[in-house]
Amino acid sequence: MSSEPFVSRFIMATVPPGDDVYELFVRGADVIGAVNKITGVLSDGGVNFTSSHGQMDEDGKTFANAFFCTMGGAKLSPEDLKRRVEKLPFVTEVRLEPMKGGMYEKFMFPLKAMFAGRVLSVGASAFADMEERLTEIFGTAGGTMAYEQGKAYAESTIADLGSYMEKVGARWDLGNIQDLFRAQGWGVVGITETATGYEVSVKHPPVGKKEEGPGRFVVGMIIGMLEHYGQGHMAAEPVRKDAGTETFTFTVRKARRG
Repeated sequence: MSSEPFVSRFIMATVPPGDDVYELFVRGADVIGAVNKITGVLSDGGVNFTSSHGQMDEDGKTFANAFFCTMGGAKLSPEDLKRRVEKLPFVTEVRLEPMKGGMYEKFMFPLKAMFAGRVLSVGASAFADMEERLTEIFGTAGGTMAYEQGKAYAESTIADLGSYMEKVGARWDLGNIQDLFRAQGWGVVGITETATGYEVSVKHPPVGKKEEGPGRFVVGMIIGMLEHYGQGHMAAEPVRKDAGTETFTFTVRKARRG
């Protein structure tokens, strides 16, 4: 068994492989057993349900789910499937599309996080490559630009989180900072407070073709959040790689401005 305490999470954006694949989109009132009743219709109709993803709407009373299913060998036609799901008393909207030749899901984009905040799905390696190109073009100034943009990104994220954290009764602490990096896919971050600052470890960061560890953008983002948490100016020492592992570490110290 793996000792890794975190499991990778898939965000459905592409179509699962297979023949006669359809995407079934359902919106309705959030009642107990809603998803079970929908998958019951699929099962009764001999429809092979392969994957799904969904969300609660912001009002907390309605849901939206996308189901990918294979109709090959089903007992009913796609049109019959749509009609049967529409008859469920809690359902308000049903859409069904064949996915033959398609690459991406059709009904649930853009991604959202923190309620109204939009999330752009960008490949981690492509993002890291952009930072490397900045360095190639501008030299050390490119790394500085990436670092400062990481800090600016942290400030924007903190501002976005403000009202949401108040709503759910959360506070800005090291645990939530670490969880935020993991949830957004920047890496599994560990932060330990010390007498002079913090010891930071980053496992599985997004890397470019040349970089081995977290780029200056990620380091800047971590520094920006720690400055907000610690209410003071911080400076990071160079990143170190732990031999034989995929973990990178660096020390953050409180620093004077100027």
